[in-house]
Amino acid sequence: MSKRVFIIGGNGAGLSAASQIKRLKPKWEAIVLEKGPFISYASCGIPYYISGLVPEFQNLLHISPESAIKDRNIDLRLHHQVTAVNPEGKLLEVRVGDKTITEPFDTLLIATGAAPTTAGIKIKPSKRVFVLRGLKDAADLMDFIKREKPRSCAVIGGGYIAVEMLEAFQMRGLNTHLLHRREDLANTFEKELSDLIKKEMVKEGIILNLSTEVQALEEQKGKVNVITNKGELDFDFVLIAVGVSPNTSFIENSGILTGLKGSISVNKTLLTNYPYIYAAGDCAETTNIITGKPAYTPLALKANKEGYFAGINICGGNMEFPGIMETAITKFFNLGISRTGLSLKEAEKTFPKAIKYTFSSPSKAEYFPGMGPLHSIIIVNKEDGRILGAQLAGPVEAVKRIDVYASIIHNGMTLDEAFNLDLSYSPPYSPVFDPVLLAARIGKKYI
Repeated sequence: MSKRVFIIGGNGAGLSAASQIKRLKPKWEAIVLEKGPFISYASCGIPYYISGLVPEFQNLLHISPESAIKDRNIDLRLHHQVTAVNPEGKLLEVRVGDKTITEPFDTLLIATGAAPTTAGIKIKPSKRVFVLRGLKDAADLMDFIKREKPRSCAVIGGGYIAVEMLEAFQMRGLNTHLLHRREDLANTFEKELSDLIKKEMVKEGIILNLSTEVQALEEQKGKVNVITNKGELDFDFVLIAVGVSPNTSFIENSGILTGLKGSISVNKTLLTNYPYIYAAGDCAETTNIITGKPAYTPLALKANKEGYFAGINICGGNMEFPGIMETAITKFFNLGISRTGLSLKEAEKTFPKAIKYTFSSPSKAEYFPGMGPLHSIIIVNKEDGRILGAQLAGPVEAVKRIDVYASIIHNGMTLDEAFNLDLSYSPPYSPVFDPVLLAARIGKKYI
């Protein structure tokens, strides 16, 4: 029997799910409602488009609307914004232009992603104040830079997007400031990692305004006047990158249960509290694999995986998404930055005997060209020697070792078990004792 499956959202999770549904159930209707003009785009590539490393806007588009319709047989409807969900009646309220229509569904997947927050900053409307919700914001920002030829800018925030956009603006030759309310960067980074990143920022010419709380933004005489707890600053434009929250306001009063930060509560098969409504991606809550507790961390791989799982499960499968460990990687100029698992502060909530240790080691054989110091921060449960988290900073290619740590932590391995891993060795890639093995050897001294 044919089913009418509606998918709200046309990026990573939504398109992944729709593609699976049409592959497994080609006679079913897979109707994707996307409120914007773009689908299946590389949000993570936006900083590199702004910097000029990615030359063309079109390079960020994975699947065109025409391809989704013609090649994948998906019923794609752009500029369709869902404003309400009626789970009992299996109805969607959809705004199309100036009209509001009602659409019935058999099964629903909510994949509406997340949007930047402004953290309570008072903002008077201005074309010089930007956030990065998606490709349209990226295009608007690039148009502004090309048209206005600004000379100064500020990025508000201390997380991944802030770090990457600071690099992008500095690469464009702008006088670039960081404004952040804490002395250290985002909580996801251990202090030692934060210090290394800040040192690299100063080296590359970023002007740091730390322990600086932004209170208000207002355009005055072609500048953005930034009012802070330490006084006022003026810039040609400002980017706000203080975090995101799930796009779930339209399900308020629907009966669909929500959890952390308003994200949609789902079980391991991505089902909500209704047996015919699923949620996936940055709008959905998940589980931390290490602690087993609810988690909300918007990440690209999580979104695409969850969309894949949800699409299969909608078609009758029973795939369980195991959760996340917040594995992430980025760079700031020549400094690679990566992390996985728990920070010490997070670990101590579940593992009272968690400890942290740090060390530096060569990223390659010491005599090999291109060798640089790799700084490692390791979190371990002293009680049983289990590795709980890792953070790395060093040569860009060297910090991809975080994936080895992610595998170790995912499998609940101890320091002894990690030390017994048979890792590869060759001078262009590592010392004889790879930094991962060295981390295990050093860690055994602490337990």
